[in-house]
Amino acid sequence: MDLSNTLFNKPKFRDGVTWNLENSNLEVEYRSQGCDINCQDIANIDSFTKVIEALESGESTVQELKKEHASYSDELEGILLEFDRLGIIEEADLVHESGSMSGEDFYYSRLLPCIESNQYRLGNSALYQKMLDGSVSSNQLIGFALEYYHLVKMSPGLIGPSLGHEVNESVRGQLLKLFIEEYDHDKMMIACLSAVGLDEAAILKRQPLPTSFSAYASLGVYARQHLLSFFSALILFESPSHQFNDVFIEACKKLDLPSGFYKPLVKHSDINEDEQHDAITGNLLKEIQCISLQEQNTILIHITALIEMLHLQDQQIVEYYGKPGCDLLRVFDYA
Repeated sequence: MDLSNTLFNKPKFRDGVTWNLENSNLEVEYRSQGCDINCQDIANIDSFTKVIEALESGESTVQELKKEHASYSDELEGILLEFDRLGIIEEADLVHESGSMSGEDFYYSRLLPCIESNQYRLGNSALYQKMLDGSVSSNQLIGFALEYYHLVKMSPGLIGPSLGHEVNESVRGQLLKLFIEEYDHDKMMIACLSAVGLDEAAILKRQPLPTSFSAYASLGVYARQHLLSFFSALILFESPSHQFNDVFIEACKKLDLPSGFYKPLVKHSDINEDEQHDAITGNLLKEIQCISLQEQNTILIHITALIEMLHLQDQQIVEYYGKPGCDLLRVFDYA
């Protein structure tokens, strides 16, 4: 099966890829990763160099490269697949690639249906279900707030890497606005948790649950390494859920948790709505003129994994904070 031809029409090194061919050894680097290719068995090293130069320019199709360098077309297949695995090549011929579409079309026709279908497939979260049936404990509600605190605390650091990309002024303005509006909101969460007797100094030292760390760290990775996935993922974190908030408030009242605990949580959700953070994914993707089919599929893989991770996060919150005598603060001494 001709996998490289299926994935690419005109393969091209991503911006920032560097390469050096010396002593029959090709070194290719991209940010903090890369690979070495031993070229000793390649008969025509000059012709091979032209292949690498073609990948740098992105002006040749796979079929053209195969035809011009037929003597090692099999090796070319392996090289392209390895470069694709490392994420250092992309499709240069976006306009003519089958299945490519604008960011706005992708948002409505693929991203939103993907999110909705995955959320339907997974069903209600474990925490939401326990709030609905009245079996949730106060520790589980406090645990939810503690894990949410980490997202709020980390938000500026997660958004920050996205500002290092070359984007148009509209995109940069939206990202800066989001960064500024999320900055310092952790104080709101500190007030929320202080209302149930948790010490601020200890909260600052606590460790999140593994699923919380994984989900939030994924957002930061996308901001640095795959900006379109970052744009697409923001809707999962910035869209307020009035239904969830209403059930959460009712559960807190039934368990006699103070209003000083749940009001800051709802206030933060209201801020997201007032500032139209739930629309940011659509607004950012509207600025993207063309997304290749390969990039679309990569985004949807990332979004599906993130939705599943957030679903597991709720389950882990229920399981961990539902244990008698669980350590709410999770402050570990590594000395």
